[in-house]
Amino acid sequence: MKQLTQFAACAVAALSVVACSSEDTAQQDNAKQNTTKGVATFDGSQPGDDTRALTRTTATYTLGGDAKVFWTLADKIFVQDDANTFHQSGAANLYNPSNKAKATFSLASGSFTLNNREVRYTGENGTDANTVTIATTQTQTTANDFSHLGTSGDCGTATATGSNGNYTFTLNHKASYLCFVPRCMNTDLGPNIKLTKIKVTADQPIAGKYDFSTGSLAQKAGETYSNTVTLNTSDFSLNTTTSSLATNGAYMVVAPGTYNFTITYTIKDPATNVEGDIVKTIASYNCQEGKINDITANLTPEDYSSLKYYMWDAQSHYWLGHEGVQPYLNKASASGYPTATDVNRYYNSAHYPAQATNSCANCPNVNEIAWYVDRGNPHFERVTLWSMRGHLYIGGLWLLHRNNIPGFSSVKAPDGIDYVHSNTDMSLMKTPTQGKPTNLSDYFFLPSAGYYGNPEGRFDGITYGGWYWSRSTYMDTPFVESYLLHFRSTNLNVIRYQRLYGFNTWTAQ
Repeated sequence: MKQLTQFAACAVAALSVVACSSEDTAQQDNAKQNTTKGVATFDGSQPGDDTRALTRTTATYTLGGDAKVFWTLADKIFVQDDANTFHQSGAANLYNPSNKAKATFSLASGSFTLNNREVRYTGENGTDANTVTIATTQTQTTANDFSHLGTSGDCGTATATGSNGNYTFTLNHKASYLCFVPRCMNTDLGPNIKLTKIKVTADQPIAGKYDFSTGSLAQKAGETYSNTVTLNTSDFSLNTTTSSLATNGAYMVVAPGTYNFTITYTIKDPATNVEGDIVKTIASYNCQEGKINDITANLTPEDYSSLKYYMWDAQSHYWLGHEGVQPYLNKASASGYPTATDVNRYYNSAHYPAQATNSCANCPNVNEIAWYVDRGNPHFERVTLWSMRGHLYIGGLWLLHRNNIPGFSSVKAPDGIDYVHSNTDMSLMKTPTQGKPTNLSDYFFLPSAGYYGNPEGRFDGITYGGWYWSRSTYMDTPFVESYLLHFRSTNLNVIRYQRLYGFNTWTAQ
């Protein structure tokens, strides 16, 4: 005759998480119970014993506090029998759907009469009492939901007390957990960008297949481990200026240890179709067993909303009085662009060699631009994220500060000619180095801010390249042109262009 052994399992863990998922899933859990019978049954509870857990969660959390952890129907445990052999239970039964901190587990084999039986939890998909796998790729589909805890590498141990079929245990979680709560301080940009993934890279392994035979995670000989864990998120909102779990709380499982972390947050703007990374570093970060560490991050790119577009040396910017219809998407057009009757927004028609006196008066002259192009060690990149008028863009040009360019002069170009007054055509092109320079403090940045065309007022070239006016006119031609700096990934040059285009203004730095 088989003896039915019951373990009342009080599984308690010290974690820090708030997690909820849909009511539909909760109803499914409430409606379905595993009914497998066997030689041993373990009634188990998770930490906190919180009867408020009415939805299917694996943990609930308040920033800086402890977690309430809950069983799911897919969870199983391993229990050491009287002969010190581990047996896997059936799936959890949640007999009280309003309190998922408690569950019952049934075993179909083994003899359980002695006190102090060892219990191990090796994750929702665990098949071995001695092995735990911390996933290198983890997925969270809902903000502030740690329901992937069991599939990402959660694990724990306990000692079940009792005898002859009646046992209780308290589960101690043995992995470590990270809680990310990023924010965006730009209230125009925040509503328009999303968090798509978080990648954590450490100076030591943080994921892989670990030995769990001692009840703690240890590396196995012959196994390959990863220093990187990627958490894929489902476009979590960044529309918050404070740390808000409800808005974008994101959770990751890692192996315990002390690490130097490089954390890469990937964000995107669905409207501009720009996606890129913001990188943060944390040194000597202690990830303890059974603990969740809160990691906050300010994901606010540099804002260039003050950057305005002008016809050459116009008194007012291109969209003055029409900002509400100003296009911000590439190739988009709008009415309200300047015409010859818009005196303040239309270009200055001064003849060569006149210099700008209005919006372009402080721009570099053509000689200075030649120094930047020829001797400014230009670097083009599509890495740096920046914002403008509530939207996300990427990339631009790095140039040496003029004080770092030997011989820099406003009265003559590097070839010794004064193109401001000599009635000589300037033609200069260089190929930029790709990527950021290493010593950024020696450089300044010009974003790839595109331009506005005429007459259709079309926005073009955003993230592709930059067009920045000089204060210098070009020799008189029927096209009424002025000099400017133009750059893109393959080249940068000093060119002349018709003054009726809407290009950016800038100053020599």
